[in-house]
Amino acid sequence: MINLIFAIKFVHVVAAAVMLGCWLTLAVFMQLAHRSGNTSVVALVSRFAVNVEWVVMAGAIALQPISGFALAAAIGFSPLDEFWLVVSLVLYGVVAAAWLAALRIEIRIRDLARQAAIDGVPLPDDYRRLYRFYSIVTWPALAATIALFLLMVWQPRPW
Repeated sequence: MINLIFAIKFVHVVAAAVMLGCWLTLAVFMQLAHRSGNTSVVALVSRFAVNVEWVVMAGAIALQPISGFALAAAIGFSPLDEFWLVVSLVLYGVVAAAWLAALRIEIRIRDLARQAAIDGVPLPDDYRRLYRFYSIVTWPALAATIALFLLMVWQPRPW
């Protein structure tokens, strides 16, 4: 049984690391592309970001609750009886919702930047508005993902 617990824990921790690492990396690349002001750079980076979100991040987002509930069951925790697990589930919901919002924004940014690059024109004002909203969504969600890591490691219990 202990080997099963370690295997599930490994999957859970790797999925969490992928979530944090992928999102942080993509957010930094999107910011660097935005700061370049180069329409073609923004178009290419946002295209890659959307592809990575679908291939890598979506899998990690889906695997987190699956492995988390399996791990809780294997250890003998009832997810709704542990304070830190309830807080983790709420934070996970916030992170997942923010990820979906950020993905939708990235898709729209990708489309706008691609069209601007094809037309040889500067990025439109809609792009700047979307990028501001992307930043508002992404950076707090990354902080929530770090809080999830803290809860996984610390597992605070009320006395």
